[in-house]
This record gives sequence, C-alpha cells and structure tokens, in this order.
Amino acid sequence: MKERIRLYLGIDGGGTKTAVTIITDTRAVVGEGTGGPGNIAVTAEPVLRRSVLEGVSQACAIAGLEIADTHFAGVCAAMAGYSDEERRQRFFELLKGLVKADRYRIEPDYVAAYWGATLGEPGIVVIAGTGAVAYGRNAEGESYREDGLGYLLGDRGSGFNLGLHALRYTLDRMKEGNVDRLAAAVLEFTGAQSQSGIVRWLYGDFVPAKVAELAPVVGALADEGDRAARDLVAKMARCLRHSVRQVRHKLWLPRDVPVYMLGGLWNIGSFFRSEFIQPTWRVEGEGDDLSGGRFLIGTPHADAAYGAALLALEASLTGS
Repeated sequence: MKERIRLYLGIDGGGTKTAVTIITDTRAVVGEGTGGPGNIAVTAEPVLRRSVLEGVSQACAIAGLEIADTHFAGVCAAMAGYSDEERRQRFFELLKGLVKADRYRIEPDYVAAYWGATLGEPGIVVIAGTGAVAYGRNAEGESYREDGLGYLLGDRGSGFNLGLHALRYTLDRMKEGNVDRLAAAVLEFTGAQSQSGIVRWLYGDFVPAKVAELAPVVGALADEGDRAARDLVAKMARCLRHSVRQVRHKLWLPRDVPVYMLGGLWNIGSFFRSEFIQPTWRVEGEGDDLSGGRFLIGTPHADAAYGAALLALEASLTGS
C-alpha cells in the first residue's frame, strides 16, 4: 500500500478531541484515530504533540502502517485556534516533525467541517457550539465566513451567548424579586443563591465553555414551552439565521442552497432547531422579522477530519 497508493492525512483539532483520517487518492478511508485536545491557541505544546501523535498512530495502525515508515502525499491539519498566527507557525513546525509528507497545509477548523459536510459542493455550514460561525462556498470556488470572532467580539447565537443571556436574565429577575422558572433553573445549575453568587460562579475559574453549559438548561425549558426560555432561544436562532443569510448573500448562493447544522448546540432541543430552520416564535416586546423563508437543511456527508483529508488531496492535485 505504501508504494502503490498515495495517502492523504486529515487532522481535525478541537478543544477536547483531535480526530484523524487517512484516505487514498480515490477518497477511500483506510484509517481513523483520535487523540486529546487540539486547539492550537490554548493547548500546551506537549499536549498538542501527544494529541496528534496518538491520533495519527491509531489511524496508521488501522491502515496497517507504521507512522515512522509512512510518507504521506499530503497532510492538512484543520485546527481550532487557527487565528493565533504565532501558535499556528509553531504548530506547523511541530507537525512537520511528527509526520512526513510532500505537502503540508493548515486550515481553520470550520473550513474542514465544510469540506466534510459538502464534499466541496456549494453549501453553507453553520457551526454552533461554545462559539459560532457560518461558512460557505459557491460553484466558482469563492468562500465567505460570517462571525467566528470569539466570545468577546462575536459568536452570536452560540452556547456561550445563550448562557450569558440566561445569566443576565436571572440577575434582572432577582433584582425585581421575581424569580421565575428560568431564573430558578439557572440558580439551581450554578448553585448560586444571590446576585453576588452568580458573579462568583461566572468569574471564578472562568472559561467560555462553563457558560455554554447553561445552554441545554435553557433549551429544555424552551421545549417545554417556557416563554422566557423560548424568547432567549429564538434570539439565538435569529442570530444564526442572520449569519447564514449573510453568507448566502455575499456568495450569491440560491435560496435553496443546502445548509448544514454542525456542532453540539443543535442538540439542546427541537424548538431551537425549528426556529433556525423557519422562525415562527414572536419574541415578547420585539417586532420580530420572521422573513427569510425556510432553510433547506442538508445531511453532512462526512466529518471534519475527512474534510481535512480532502483538503490535503486537493492541495496535492492543485499544487497549492
């Protein structure tokens, strides 16, 4: 296999897991593996090294290969934290020391997610987890990203954004002396009994993912019909719809272009998903614009690690 078939390695590095896929030049998968955290902006270099090595070693073993003896035609690592240029360059050097290849490529994680979901066909991925980003590509190969600016500057409609709105809502209800069902659920989740308790919970050992863990609490209440929870969830769905519509507009994509819903936030409940696909809920006190039509939702063809492998193959074929 090593002599007759050219192999391509895809790496998808996320906050908690690094997924790896090996494909041939016919796009067939011959090996898969997983390692630990792979966000290059926040993960320590020794951990990154171990994560990549574990994932690639597992994938090579399944393919009947030894990592030390394998020379790939192309490697693409699609990594969270891509925007940190200094860390990205350091990771590039680390990757070259771990894996032998003719070509190396590093891309943002959402680009590989797009390629995995669409196999390179025109479409839009909307990724909603702790953060949020929408990314698409048209038939001419033009691409556009909306949001994905992080929890301080953007990530509208993300799990962090929803959790933060829920915390603010709870503080307002406590100030009014009117702790309703949603506020009570937030207090129970955080273990706080006062406004200062919520502040301590938020800023003590602060990480965005902790705030995003409130999202399923709000989503469950929204599914049960709680108005306050539905208002917050509907706002998040509108934010993500706006991002998708911006991508569609910038790329001149047709209204029926497939939209792929990726990321853990889509699992918080059916109300959130339905409001994204076609909004019907009118948020109390706001003149909501429910226009924009129904999105055509596509079923992803593959995951981001496979998408990264396709990018490695494309780089080899085009010489980019």
